[in-house]
Amino acid sequence: MIVKRLSDIVPEKVGDFKRWYLSKAEPGHSLSVRHIEVNGIVPPHTDYAEETVFYIEGKGLARVGEKEVAVRPGMMLVIPPGTVHSSIREGTEPLRYLAFFIGNPDL
Repeated sequence: MIVKRLSDIVPEKVGDFKRWYLSKAEPGHSLSVRHIEVNGIVPPHTDYAEETVFYIEGKGLARVGEKEVAVRPGMMLVIPPGTVHSSIREGTEPLRYLAFFIGNPDL
C-alpha cells in the first residue's frame, strides 16, 4: 500500500497555478491524479487523454470548447481528449480541484 499526504508532496508551479502529482502515470499504468490550486487562470490547453475534473474548493469558471460553466465544490466535468479547456478563479479564495487522467496521459 502507498499512502501519500498532500503536505508531503512538493508542488510544481506553472504560471498562476500549482499542481501536486498524487499519482503519476508510469509504464503499464494509465491513471494520473493531480491536485490543482488556481490563483488566476490555467491557460487554454488540450490533453491527449480524457480528463475528469472534480472541484473541491473555491469558485470559478471552466471553459471547455465553446462552452463556459460556473464551477463550485462538488461539481465534476469530463473533458474529451483534444478539447481546448481552461479554468479561471473567481473571488479571492484559490480554486482547487482534482484532475484525473485515464488512458495514455502525456506526463
